[in-house]
Amino acid sequence: MIEAFLPIFQIPVEAERLRDNDLVLEQYLLPNTPGIAGFRLDFFNVIRPRVTHSPSSSELVMKEFSLTHMEDRFVNPAILYIQVTVVKESGKLVMEEYRLPEVKANTALYFDFPDLQEESRCVIFRLHGDVTAFVDDISELDGSNLRNLPVASGLSLSNKIKLYYYADTYEMGKIGSLSAV
Repeated sequence: MIEAFLPIFQIPVEAERLRDNDLVLEQYLLPNTPGIAGFRLDFFNVIRPRVTHSPSSSELVMKEFSLTHMEDRFVNPAILYIQVTVVKESGKLVMEEYRLPEVKANTALYFDFPDLQEESRCVIFRLHGDVTAFVDDISELDGSNLRNLPVASGLSLSNKIKLYYYADTYEMGKIGSLSAV
């Protein structure tokens, strides 16, 4: 992997459009943009509310308590995915999906694309998964209904994604619009 030793540079974006509660980001690229190597995602500044379980009165009776009841209480952690669709100049679509790890807020995550040598027109990012399991500030919840929460604004893809390109330092002068990521 020679890319591991090359510096990475941000690819300029001609225009961006957010939709679907800011969970979808479309980035339109300038003509003659170098091949996209991947993208950087500045992770979200949201909180996942803690799930609590109150046993039913029948579970409190010790003779009914069993491992089966413990398995019924298993709670899966909230999982987020980002789906990336690259629209190439030829009109061909390339789709990738990445599972997002649990990290601290505002941590930068880097994702490399498979070989994308052909020029691209547009890149569409779609955040999906357990998006309703996250909130902006847990103190703002009234506690009445945790199931019908609006989508947290901290999950917005606005200003979170930067496309990048691997380049040798001598290429920096050839492509003046690139800046280090």
